[in-house]
Amino acid sequence: MREAVGSAFIVNLILIFIGVISALLIGSISYSKAYKIKDRIIYTIEKYDGWSDATKNEIDKQINAIGYKLNDGNSSKCPSILSRKYGNYDSKKLVHGANLGVNQYNYCVYENDYESAPGKYYTVITFMTFDIPLIGGLLQFPVSGETSVIYEVIDN
Repeated sequence: MREAVGSAFIVNLILIFIGVISALLIGSISYSKAYKIKDRIIYTIEKYDGWSDATKNEIDKQINAIGYKLNDGNSSKCPSILSRKYGNYDSKKLVHGANLGVNQYNYCVYENDYESAPGKYYTVITFMTFDIPLIGGLLQFPVSGETSVIYEVIDN
């Protein structure tokens, strides 16, 4: 009888170990996809020198090719004002997001004015999502990043 109890404990320990490793693997895959999408959005915004219809169209094409989560109405909402406690800038304008009703995919783009120079930069937020029934909507974590400053050309 003692061997039966000992082997049941080992089997339970192995099952817990497999569950933890699987959860870590799923989390890292979801994070890498959200990080890749964020980087592509930032690259495209910098390529087109700001947000425009051409920028949005290229981003949507790239995201469709990767297979990022569509906005199904239960997705995370973008905060209307993104605030920072440090730096000499103020984030104010939501350019693209679920709140505006124009976002096919689950990401947010904010336009920020840069006070030190005539220019602006963009903050991009993508979301790590887990498609688990019943609790999948509760498990969404933001991944954010910023573009470099895009300077405005002033004609004299």
